[in-house]
Amino acid sequence: MEKLKPKLLNTKKGFSLFEIVIALAILSTSLLVIYNLILSTSVSVYKLEDHYLAKEVANNRIALINTIEKPSKPINRNGMDPMGGKNWKWEESFYIGISDEFLEYEILIKSEGSTQYIYRTKGYLVNE
Repeated sequence: MEKLKPKLLNTKKGFSLFEIVIALAILSTSLLVIYNLILSTSVSVYKLEDHYLAKEVANNRIALINTIEKPSKPINRNGMDPMGGKNWKWEESFYIGISDEFLEYEILIKSEGSTQYIYRTKGYLVNE
């Protein structure tokens, strides 16, 4: 009859303190990595959005330069344009190009209150 009874081994149920500490360490490290990933992605998205908006401000300036604000001599201009809920400071410089037939221009764009330019473009105009 003794053979029919299962022998109960001295088994422990549950986790030891060491296992819980290791699991919490792995969990906290994983959460920190995920948080840093989300934070860096958010910063990248905002920088990319600012770069895109600055490029659109520059494209608008180029369109105006080619139509109604075309300079006929070397000149420097600056101003502010609103776009995307922000104010953008632009600076334009016009120089004599590779010959007298062309004016070279450079447009620099930065956010209002910023010290660094976000976008810069160069090009040529036919000097008429």
